[in-house]
Amino acid sequence: MKKILSYLKLIFVNSLNEKAFTLIEVLIAFSIFTTIIFFMTPVFQIILSTKDTEATLQAMEWEVFSSQIKKEIRQSTRAEVVSGRLILTKDTAETIQYEKYGTNIRRRVNSTGHEIILQNVSQYSFNILNNAVKASVTDLRGKEYSVTAFPLVNWVQVP
Repeated sequence: MKKILSYLKLIFVNSLNEKAFTLIEVLIAFSIFTTIIFFMTPVFQIILSTKDTEATLQAMEWEVFSSQIKKEIRQSTRAEVVSGRLILTKDTAETIQYEKYGTNIRRRVNSTGHEIILQNVSQYSFNILNNAVKASVTDLRGKEYSVTAFPLVNWVQVP
């Protein structure tokens, strides 16, 4: 019986040693855990900062839109606003229309084509003021943009 107890004690102590963690194993597991956390923090910051990126992208898109509309207004001989559409006429009998299409503003030449000029638009307006065109846009986030463009020559006024 004594032999059996000593044998069981030996088995129990050996099995206990095999199932226990050593300090080195704990330190390795902790270092792996901290490394994962260290690399996950920037990933969460990137995911959470997409709103700022989208707002910056919208502002850059507005700059491109305003530059293009200014250029086309300078090159046009006549401008009119009909049913919310800005219609620019050039000497070459070419008409360019800016109109809302869903949440976008599109550009059409001679009533054909479908070129998206500005995206994420909730409201817009084109106004002719003293031989100039004022374009005002509100994006889906509620930020307002506006630009006033003047032609190189005086337009023919449409009654």
